[in-house]
Amino acid sequence: MMFVLGESDTRTPPGAGGEEMFRALKFRKVPTVMVKFPGESHELSRSGQPWHRVERLEHIVGWFDKWLTGASKPEYEVAQEVTVKPKGDAETKRP
Repeated sequence: MMFVLGESDTRTPPGAGGEEMFRALKFRKVPTVMVKFPGESHELSRSGQPWHRVERLEHIVGWFDKWLTGASKPEYEVAQEVTVKPKGDAETKRP
């Protein structure tokens, strides 16, 4: 799931549930990214700054490349669980 937000969006502000959904999906290790654009409104795709519109499309294409063609896109990787050995003998797992 990719969330694309304009930070100045008053139509669907961050408190409307998008960030909560993002965090819940991340917590459940669902492949999820959030791309925020400063100073942009709900009209980002139509009347946003030209470089933001290009970057938005690059993110969308990159996301589809990763999940439909298997292209390597480390910026969209979910944090993998790794085993860390503390100074003692016990093993602990950290995300």
